[in-house]
Amino acid sequence: MSTNNLVLNKLFTQHVFKDLLNDGENSVYGTVIKRYLDNSASKDNGKLISEIYQVLSNSYRNEYFYMNTLLNKLLLGKHSINTTTALTQIPIGKSKADFILINGKAVVYEIKTELDSFERLDTQLANYYRAFDHVCVVISENSYKKLSTLLQNTSVGIYVLTKRNTLSSSMCKEPIADTKSLGYE
Repeated sequence: MSTNNLVLNKLFTQHVFKDLLNDGENSVYGTVIKRYLDNSASKDNGKLISEIYQVLSNSYRNEYFYMNTLLNKLLLGKHSINTTTALTQIPIGKSKADFILINGKAVVYEIKTELDSFERLDTQLANYYRAFDHVCVVISENSYKKLSTLLQNTSVGIYVLTKRNTLSSSMCKEPIADTKSLGYE
């Protein structure tokens, strides 16, 4: 993916949607529509946003796409919105937890897309275990072998987002409660 696609990371934000609602336009939205879609003049914003989301699904599965998939598959598909809380981008130590689900237990999900490296993963996991006892890493199928080797003797769970945008049950490793690093400061 070229750096030209980085503009897609800026589209699905509160700022962009606030501008669209208040002013009816946003420069990032306009740029994305022109760059990625044909015949946009004949479509309403709902249709255009759906088509851009399909672009993400097909060729640029960024962190927003992963978080949205987790929300749909875990919160809406497995749990109940009445009994589960979902949080995103929560600071923990010197890291930010990408996604947290709280439903009887709290589980932190660190997302590593096809666009990410594992360079900071050890530090992120250590930070998360200071506040939570269940931690998972969500990755693409292409990263599964490397990550499963890195985490083979740990309590860290692994969730795999398949090419068909489902969470794989065959490649999934459920997290095991690990309380030895919990901090009570």
